[in-house]
Formats: sequence, structure tokens, C-alpha cells
Amino acid sequence: MTINGYLAEYAPKWRGHTPGHKGKHDPRDITEILDVFPAGLIEEAEARAARLYGAYSLRFLTGGSSVGIKAAVLAAAPKAIVTDAYRHRAVDEAALLAGAKPITVGGEESDGLPLLTTADAVERAMKESGAEVAVVQYPDYYGRTPRLAEIEEAVHGCGGLLIADSAHGAHFALRPDLFPESAVMLSDACNMSAHKTLGAMTQTAFLAAGERLAERADEMLRALGTTSPSYVLLASLESCVDGAAGAAAEYDRLKRFSDELRGRVPCLPNDDFTRIAVDVGGGNGRRAAYEFFGRGIIAEKYDERYVVFILTPFDTDAELRAFRSAAEEITDKFRGRRGLPHTGK
Repeated sequence: MTINGYLAEYAPKWRGHTPGHKGKHDPRDITEILDVFPAGLIEEAEARAARLYGAYSLRFLTGGSSVGIKAAVLAAAPKAIVTDAYRHRAVDEAALLAGAKPITVGGEESDGLPLLTTADAVERAMKESGAEVAVVQYPDYYGRTPRLAEIEEAVHGCGGLLIADSAHGAHFALRPDLFPESAVMLSDACNMSAHKTLGAMTQTAFLAAGERLAERADEMLRALGTTSPSYVLLASLESCVDGAAGAAAEYDRLKRFSDELRGRVPCLPNDDFTRIAVDVGGGNGRRAAYEFFGRGIIAEKYDERYVVFILTPFDTDAELRAFRSAAEEITDKFRGRRGLPHTGK
């Protein structure tokens, strides 16, 4: 039996238990049932996920990837944290909860984008501050990846712990031949948003932890989390893991599309071919994003120069063709000549 299987088959004569809507809003939204559900179904699904990612320990999260970051930082119990200038707000919130001082590295910009964090910068900051933990984003919102293996070596060389914010990198482990190495293998703990690049529902994520942090991270997850998790969300995480093989096969198709698109439309060079940052020229980002919107193509984000989109195995060929057509038309409008190369200026 699986979480999904139990929810699909649950059809009692009357639900004398929570939630109050008694299945009328969604029959799959149920709670703990005596001693028979969820029983060991969550642990079994998490074990399958741990095997998929090669993790020492992996937990399903229904409170978002931010909860994973906070649990990992609290588990490490640092007095100070070295972290990126472009970090997610959850890192600062984690530092607040831990009573730890955040120490920012980097912050300079290149081509309007933050410079990626380096091992030298992290090592120098840890030695100068005495920080015991580093939190590094991998990848960033534009699909760029810092050299995490070098950062891990530097952090461990200082006797510290490395936490990777891999919210946008949950898909890396599915195709190691096509993507950068998964942060699971390069950190003491990492959070991954299953809803961002995989097929799980919004608010779902994973926290993978190594032996040094796993037990304490579990304690922090219990302290931060709810005793009434959504089993619909947990079921979507299970589906995400159990459907990983089928999803992995789709990345060849997406890679072909991405390569073709990048040959026809100016895009930011990056390390993740599924993250398309269309270069519409400086000062045009917002207007271009709304041009896409007017054509029914909705972006993940935009800045002054780039409009960012995410490809996943759930994208159909017809949808991708519509995106490509819109990208060609809009970059023609804002940059003049189709296929204008990215100059970095």
C-alpha cells in the first residue's frame, strides 16, 4: 500500500473525524485513521526518496523548502552563518531563530546579476568571523551554480558545516549526465523544493541530511512543523518520487528544445538548460514579461534585463512551441535582430 493508494481507496460510510468538511471539498483530504493510516507509509516513501537521491536521510516537507532551511540551520546551532548576498529570506529567518549572525559574502554585480559565491570568499569569511556554518544557494534563480565541491572542501577544512539551499535543484539528481551534481552529495544538508522543478504540489519539499545533522534536523522539523500535515501534499511527494524514472526520460526532449531555443533567441548562459533566462536587453525586463503575459505565456520572474522561465517534463511540445514563437517575436521587438548573441554588456 502507498499513501496515494490509501487515499484513493478511502470511502467509509461516515467520517466521524477531522477535517470538518468530511471529504466534501476533497475526498482525498483525510487525517490519521486509528492505527492503520498513515502507519509506516510516509517512512517507506521517504526511504524510496532517500535511495533516489543517495541521501543518508531524507524527509518530506509540507511547509515548503523554507522550513527545511530553518530546520537545518537550527540543527547546526551556529553562532554565525556565512551566506550569499543573493540568499533567500529564509536564511535570514533561520539565523534569527538560531540567534546567529549572518555574514554576507559577495554582493558585487556582473551584467546586473550577483556574482556567484566562491570557496575563497567563504573560507576567508569563516576564518575571520569564526562562523561554524555556511549556507550557499545552488543553483541560483538563473540556473547558475557556484563550485559547490570546492566550497564544501573549504567549509569542512574550517571544521564547519555546509548547508545548500537547493530549492531550485531538486531535478539535478534525476539526470546526472545532463545536470550539475546534486547538492545532496556536496553538503551536510540541503533543502529541495519538489514543487518548483518536479511534479509535486505547491508547498512541498525535501530535506536531505547527512549523518552529522540528520538526527538533530528531525528534532527541528518536529519543532517547526505541524502535527496535522496534508496527506494530499504528502501523496504528491510520493508520486513525484515514484514517477522519477518517467520524468527523467523527458529531459532529453527538453534538452533538445532548450538547445534549439538558445540558438534562435538570446539567453543568459547558465548551468541548467531547463532554466531559460531570455535576454531582452537592459531596461526591458518588465515590459517584455508583460508582452509574454499578453500572449498567454507567464514567466517565473523578470529583472531589468532577463525574463526567466522554467522547463519541466510536464511541458507539452505544443506549449513549448508557443513559448518559442513568443520568445522570438518579443526579442525581435526589444533587441531588433533575431538570434542577437548574448554579449555580457
